[in-house]
Amino acid sequence: MQRKGAPIGILVVTTFIIILDVAFFVYLAYLFMFVDEYHTMFLSYSILSIVMWITVFLTMLSLIVVPYGFWKRSHWARIFSLVFLSWLIFITIVYMAMTGEKIIGFLFFVLFVLSMMYLLMSPVKRFFGKISMAIVPSELIKEYTYGFYTLYSKLVRLKNGKNQIIYFFSKRKPKSGTPTTLPEGFEVEVSSRSGLPYLKKRQEHSSIL
Repeated sequence: MQRKGAPIGILVVTTFIIILDVAFFVYLAYLFMFVDEYHTMFLSYSILSIVMWITVFLTMLSLIVVPYGFWKRSHWARIFSLVFLSWLIFITIVYMAMTGEKIIGFLFFVLFVLSMMYLLMSPVKRFFGKISMAIVPSELIKEYTYGFYTLYSKLVRLKNGKNQIIYFFSKRKPKSGTPTTLPEGFEVEVSSRSGLPYLKKRQEHSSIL
């Protein structure tokens, strides 16, 4: 797995959630130290107390799930983040309705929505390795993807006059080339210098050839 190839958007969302979590716990500690009424509210069985306990629980989980899951490109981490952000949107709406504060609440609301929209994008789903469980006939599989990159093939003419098929990865649709499946006998490697994926013959095939 190539971690250097993580898009900047993933890093931004991860950093945003971590900073948000830390700020929430700092604010919570302030309330416990300086607001006496908060102890009673937090330990009661009111709806507000239940909402706060759920928020604390999800926030604690997000401090572990988001950094680790995003680092591992785990699909469940993306799903958890969507659930967590949905809950934060709900909390923000409740906060604006109860306090009348619109500026800060609306700012966070927009940030949460934008983060969710980003995590729902198709390239992000591919980055996290979302795989459909549906049975798809092999003849319908037309392309191989690695993170944000798609594998293409192209027929080129060599200097000696012979034709040869070359394979390359690209984030965007190239001027020439056709999306293709991973050819048999090859595996994906990632350049340590550029961070770009490329095809390499498997060891057993190389030894035979």
